[in-house]
Parts: sequence; structure tokens; C-alpha cells
Amino acid sequence: MLRYSWAVVAIALSAGCDQLQCLLRPASFQLQVVPAEIVDAIPNQRCVLLVTVQERGEAAGIVTPVQINATAPGATVLVENPTLRSGGVAEVTVIPQPLKNADVQAGGGIGEGGDDAGRTVTVTITGTRCGVTETATVLITVTSEEEDLVGPAAAEMRDLFIPWLAENQPALGITAETQWTATIVSPHILVVTHYLFLSDEWEMHVYWHVMIPPYDWARIELRQRFEETEYSRAFEIPSVSAAAPLQAQAIEPEQTLWR
Repeated sequence: MLRYSWAVVAIALSAGCDQLQCLLRPASFQLQVVPAEIVDAIPNQRCVLLVTVQERGEAAGIVTPVQINATAPGATVLVENPTLRSGGVAEVTVIPQPLKNADVQAGGGIGEGGDDAGRTVTVTITGTRCGVTETATVLITVTSEEEDLVGPAAAEMRDLFIPWLAENQPALGITAETQWTATIVSPHILVVTHYLFLSDEWEMHVYWHVMIPPYDWARIELRQRFEETEYSRAFEIPSVSAAAPLQAQAIEPEQTLWR
């Protein structure tokens, strides 16, 4: 038996460290996904889900990564940082297709009230390691079939912060040359409008108070992608109609991850 055990170890060593870890440690883990659901979305919105791995029992300290995959009928799915190790963050981006293009599944289609009655996109996220697979499910409610008309205004609000960040927070690496991917979030929130911008390194949550001066504040929150699941930095312009140049100030981030 001892000779056989050493033979197994020798084979594992020749195959690589990950296989050896699978032999020597239990691979039990749990997927954690935030947010647990998205209750207000529209077609073509980028619904960004953050996935982390929590080790169970003796699996703590295991170096073999978990491979993340995801599916969502009726939506386009993108998985970034899919080879996930403990402490890292994978991003699953789900983009609901417009209803005319969506593959509407039984029980997840349009409601009885017509296009604006809402429909559900079911996201299935799987993590696999050493033959062990765990699954998490997230429901995204597409509340209406309208288009996003907020993008230009959101980009203007974002750009109010860029010169100040470049001068006063150079360590962030956010400048006028930074490239962003944009998406609306929580499209039916009134009074305060919310939008997300994603660069290679940062998620920027831009939100602003749709009010007259001097109550027309704008704020941003920043999350370091693939490392953080919460916003760690935040800044505010007290009034966007104030005289130029506009000055921002550091504030505490909120505890809400806007999606």
C-alpha cells in the first residue's frame, strides 16, 4: 500500500502541483456571489456579478484554483478572471438581450401584462476544482424593455472628476486617457441617477442628485477590479453648477454595491 501511495504521488508530481494538491487535500469550497439578485434591469445592461471562493475545512490554504463558468439563457455572458484562487474576485457580466432576440425559457418569459410586466434571466454560475463542482444561481429581473438614454449625461458627470483625480489622486492611474466600458444600473431609481464605468483596473460608480443648485451634487465610488467586492474610495463634488474649476473632496463609500 505504501509503495502504491508513493507511486500515486510520483505520478501527481509529474503531472503538476495542482494535481498533487487535489490528491493530498480535500477540495471542498463554496461559491459566494454578490449581489445575490438584481431586481431592476433593462436589455443590454451589463449586470456585473462578483464571485469569490470560500474554502471549507481542510481545503484552507489549497493553491489549486477554481475554474469559474456561467450560463444565462436569453443573455450574453462574459467571465473575467475565471481561474479563481482564494482572495481573488471573478466577474461574471450578464447582458440581457432585447426581448425579440432573447431565448425566453419556460417560467422565465414575459409576464401576462405585456412587455413591461417584467421577465427573469436565470444565471447559473459553476466553480470546479479537483472534480468537485459547486453551483450558485442569481436571478436578474428585466423590469422593462426600454433603452438606456442616460449614457451621455453619465459620461459628462464622470468627466467632471477626471482632471481632479489625475492631479490629486495620481496613484489611482485615472486620467483623460483611461478607457471605460459603460452601463446603466438600477434604471428606475428616481431623484438620484446611477451609472457604472469599468476600466482595466477600476469599477467607477457615478451617481448624481437630479436637483437644482446648490443641491446638485455628484459622487463617485471606486472598486479595484478582481481584488475587491466593495467600494473602497469615494469622492464628491458638492455642486456641479459651481464655478470652474470644480473641486472634489474625499467621502466615505456607501455599503451598497450598485447593480
